[in-house]
Amino acid sequence: MYALALATLKRNIAFYTVVVVVVVMLEMLMSAAGVVTLVFAGMTMLYTHRMIQLDEVFPWSDPLPTRGKDESRIPLFGYVLRFVAFFLALILVMTGGFMVLNTAGIVDPDAFLAEIEMAMWGIFLTVPAFVLIFGLIGTTLPACAERGDTSLKSALARGRATFGKTALNLVIGPIALSLIGFMILGQLGWLIGSLGDGLLPRTLFRTLATILTILPAMLTATALSMAYLGDKSR
Repeated sequence: MYALALATLKRNIAFYTVVVVVVVMLEMLMSAAGVVTLVFAGMTMLYTHRMIQLDEVFPWSDPLPTRGKDESRIPLFGYVLRFVAFFLALILVMTGGFMVLNTAGIVDPDAFLAEIEMAMWGIFLTVPAFVLIFGLIGTTLPACAERGDTSLKSALARGRATFGKTALNLVIGPIALSLIGFMILGQLGWLIGSLGDGLLPRTLFRTLATILTILPAMLTATALSMAYLGDKSR
């Protein structure tokens, strides 16, 4: 998976560079940290699917096209809509899990070091949900990217056939990178913060945070495209 992801990154470095630059600029101008990144993470996955499945390359002259190499329109709205649905499903699972833990008295929001405890429980709740949801029905996303069969029935059939390998790729890919990125941001955030609240420190931190969000999105798309293509070859 990493070999495919690296090859895709090299061939489309213009696309990923432009995405990072645009996200950093928009979030700093709009003060909407997270929202812009989420939308562009979905776009990153969509274009990554097309790079892998349709062998499309997005050069510096047109890094964010609205049409593919066959001149068909890239299904941006439909894909982002599905991507947000997956994201909301994860939020609902995490919220429901915290409600159960709070009711059972396992989590106390007012306890000492409650933020660390909540973060750890958030990981324990979200990671299995992420693997199950994306591993079983996540191929609706690569199917949408190339305007294939996006029904949940077909996605579930593909997911069952490829779940083991897809789950492993999700764990060693986007999940591992996200956890490492979280630790890196925690350490470097303090270091960069010690430099002051100037434009340069804020830009450095926002750029790093964006990269550590876009790369897991790219790896997730790579894993799902592999599952989609692997099932199609059966």
